[in-house]
Amino acid sequence: MPRASRSDVSYAKTDLSYPIFAADFDPYNRGYLVVGGGGGESSTGVPNQISVLDVSNRAQITTAAEIDLSHDEDSVQSLGNLATKDGLIVLAGVNASEKDQAAGKNEHFRSFEIKYPPRKRQKTYADAEKEVKGQSKALGKRSLFKPTGPKNEAYQRILRLSPSQRRESGSKRIGAVATSLAKESQIVVFNATSAIPTQEDILTSIDLPERAEANDLDSMEPAEAVFSIAYCTDYHLYEQTFNYNFSTKKTEKTPKGPRRVVATPDSSEIKARSKFRCLRFLNSENVIALLNLPNKSGAELRVFHLYPTGPAMLMQTKKLPSRIKQASSMDVCALDTDSNGNQQFVLAIAGADISIEVYTTNFQAATSTFTPFTSYMTMRDVHPQQMTKICFSPFHSPARASDSNGTEPATQYIRLASVSYGRTVVVDTLPLTPLDSTNTKSRYVLEHPSNAKWMKIAYVSVFSMIVLVTAFLLQAFGAGFTNDQAVGPFGFLPANVRSFLDEPAAAAYGKTRVEVATSAVKAAPTAVGRLQARLSKHSITPSSAPSSGAADGEGEKQKAVVMSAAPEQMGGVTVDIHPDREAYKQKDPKARHWHELSEEQKGRWKERLMRAGEWAEAEGEKVLLGVLFSEYAGLVGEGAAGMMREL
Repeated sequence: MPRASRSDVSYAKTDLSYPIFAADFDPYNRGYLVVGGGGGESSTGVPNQISVLDVSNRAQITTAAEIDLSHDEDSVQSLGNLATKDGLIVLAGVNASEKDQAAGKNEHFRSFEIKYPPRKRQKTYADAEKEVKGQSKALGKRSLFKPTGPKNEAYQRILRLSPSQRRESGSKRIGAVATSLAKESQIVVFNATSAIPTQEDILTSIDLPERAEANDLDSMEPAEAVFSIAYCTDYHLYEQTFNYNFSTKKTEKTPKGPRRVVATPDSSEIKARSKFRCLRFLNSENVIALLNLPNKSGAELRVFHLYPTGPAMLMQTKKLPSRIKQASSMDVCALDTDSNGNQQFVLAIAGADISIEVYTTNFQAATSTFTPFTSYMTMRDVHPQQMTKICFSPFHSPARASDSNGTEPATQYIRLASVSYGRTVVVDTLPLTPLDSTNTKSRYVLEHPSNAKWMKIAYVSVFSMIVLVTAFLLQAFGAGFTNDQAVGPFGFLPANVRSFLDEPAAAAYGKTRVEVATSAVKAAPTAVGRLQARLSKHSITPSSAPSSGAADGEGEKQKAVVMSAAPEQMGGVTVDIHPDREAYKQKDPKARHWHELSEEQKGRWKERLMRAGEWAEAEGEKVLLGVLFSEYAGLVGEGAAGMMREL
């Protein structure tokens, strides 16, 4: 399995006996991962199972407990974990048998209790033969969805619990489940302090529009006993806030029903639209969504800011690498905040090419904005088959020293789990470092913000160098040497610098550096330029140029010497002789005689002619009166030189 070239990231893998569809960590990150799946209601022999995996060892995954489920029912499709003192309450979505569904009965919501096995500090040889497994038992099952017909085919595809909190009063959580494959899809929000929610524990039941189902949902606790849920369908994103009293089980909704905060464009001109695939809260006011672009043309991330009322605002967009044609799963890990509210978020996205992209972004509380996404690592070919789920272990800020005694904060870790149809589980352990190593109360980050800045500078520098080298190769070796002059892509530079940079091209054409310097001297302006000789050869005198408003003699064709601007790499000037001046002027109406040029244009042309050795300042302007000046031929070259100056 190709891994990213980061020596500080640990990786462990294990194979199970069934395809895996769901995964969730212990909510207090005690080193356990729960996964579930199976072969469904079939006689293939593939079991339906829930496995509790010990992932505390960064190099090894072991099975701590197993729950065997009936072969007569569906496989596990969703999971969520509640913490107990010595284990977990595992909530799972398992569809009932087809026989029960046909009878209109589908107790899809299951609850199990897990007790962790004692961890051994050091195994002896005898212990190696006898692994102690944890204990498990079923607590009950319930149907939370309303019946939709005589044959209830809906199944619980999604289950999400609000984040666990570390409080002295304990963490009370809510949960939400959503249906799939139903004629009328539903979302049910419930009180998760009870292992088997009753009708009284349901905060609300949301009926989705016809032919729409929730692709993903998430929840957040902005304040104690105040919860917000967000969910997305193919083209819309919704939010609703609940103030829930766990004692009286009374719910206040804001607003009374879910409000649509985002909709992808639905203009009739758009034949295909991007679809929401995954959704996660970043904090109480911001969510991040993963969208698959139309026609499997890619995927992108979008960050939205939620206002108390009205639509959400798009804050940031990140296009995923082009090799990711579609994405299947996403998760976010929120790291701890500092006293100012600044915080780093870690994102992981599973691509259809069986790769995982890990990014970081920093929340800046002073401006309520996020920094651009920074790529932390890429993992290729993570599993032999498509991934079904990725998830982060939750991060809880470690206990802080009461005062600073010079001891550096300890390294912390977060884990990223990914599971697949191919029955494989992979756990990557990512090290966190304190933002300020001298401060024992410093918040933690995966990627230091300053690293992202230097990476950007390095990227721009390398890209600029590639552009310059490419220009050098294409132009220097393509143009060659003409008129005994060294021709290269750096004609706009001083002569001595240009001579040095053109040396490789000179070598390619059999010229030495001395020859290049000599040719440059030959090209220098002399007391008499070449233009005077050209005019004499073709019997053209300054008097051949008509004065302003004058015309040539009738029937008499006047020759024309035409000076055209050319790129510096081609000498700066080209000279052509045309037998009929008037015919040429009709062909090139922008050609001008010397007296028709502005002072600025005259200055430019003098500079060009002197560099090309066509004219010397000592000759005066009289010799230029019989010449037509055209900048038409030089437009492309000037544009190219301008682009290089921008680089």
